[in-house]
Amino acid sequence: MRKTVVLALWMGLSGLPACADEVIRQRVGRYFTAWYSVCPGTKVTVTEAREIAIPGYSAYRAERTCELKNRDESNVTLVDDAGKRIFVGQVLHDDSRKDRPFEPAADVPMIKGVLQQEFGLPVAITAKGGVHDALVPLEIRIQQVPGAVATLPGFVSQDGASILIGEFFPFDTGPDAARAKLLSEPPAAAPPKKAVFTVTAFIDFQCEKCRVRTPQVRDFAWSHGGVLETRYLPLVKVHDWSFAAAESAAALANVSPALADKYEQAIFPKAQSMNAKAARDLGADIAEAAGARDAFQTEISSGRARDRVIADVDLALRLGLNGTPVFFYEGAWLTSERDLAEHFIEDRLSQASKPAKSSTR
Repeated sequence: MRKTVVLALWMGLSGLPACADEVIRQRVGRYFTAWYSVCPGTKVTVTEAREIAIPGYSAYRAERTCELKNRDESNVTLVDDAGKRIFVGQVLHDDSRKDRPFEPAADVPMIKGVLQQEFGLPVAITAKGGVHDALVPLEIRIQQVPGAVATLPGFVSQDGASILIGEFFPFDTGPDAARAKLLSEPPAAAPPKKAVFTVTAFIDFQCEKCRVRTPQVRDFAWSHGGVLETRYLPLVKVHDWSFAAAESAAALANVSPALADKYEQAIFPKAQSMNAKAARDLGADIAEAAGARDAFQTEISSGRARDRVIADVDLALRLGLNGTPVFFYEGAWLTSERDLAEHFIEDRLSQASKPAKSSTR
């Protein structure tokens, strides 16, 4: 999975004394340490990022190093005075735009072009009414396939120099808790009553690592009393039939979760010879074998299956995901390295099973 670019915006702290600035930098470092994916030996350092100048905000750069390859991060962080909210997403900055007021009619087409190049997909931009401090709210719409559009919030600075792709989160809520709340929202499936825990997996049926790691993590969860919940993240920029497969799986899941499991088991071994039509036909065949072909076709024709996929893509964008597979356990971000998710979950379960130490006075 490629690196995720993250921008943290707190409500401004310009003009604070050096000691207060150090406190903020430490808090930014702690937040980013928890926000990043789990990686042994993670170390986050935070320094000033003076090239970003937005009235009411101080800029920092957070840099993460750890023991795993391709997991280092370097991100711009802006903090404002109240320190109550944090903005997570991506920042694009053009220093030549300083001191030029943002004009939607002229600047929105420019932002559209920048983001189409960034995402590699058709993009539409709307500058929303009103102003959030020094930032103009944006609605960013990214076409996945014709008729299927994912939506992501964003902002542009009043001078148009900085484009922020993402949203504010409460700073007093840790990243794991914030993500766990998002993951619990519809269309999350209710876990079986006997499940001890739930692992959420974002997968792409055209992804080789998903083919290997998804069943491994599912088997691990099942053997420890848990379940794996599947969310769909078709990487349409690079995978030509991934959306058709996700939509077919979502249609089957809406009919019966067991049918979606059968689809996953059937499609991964056939990935080398698959295409969009074959992915749809496989879904129809599985539904027909279960006597549910009409119900499957209704989920497709009504658009409910497509809506479910888009809801998952929207959530993945809010979480900052741009690769698969990704696993979440109690809000912790677990990547696809062999045994990483299993060891992390096993350790958490072990810690939870230990009796609490009694306190004495």
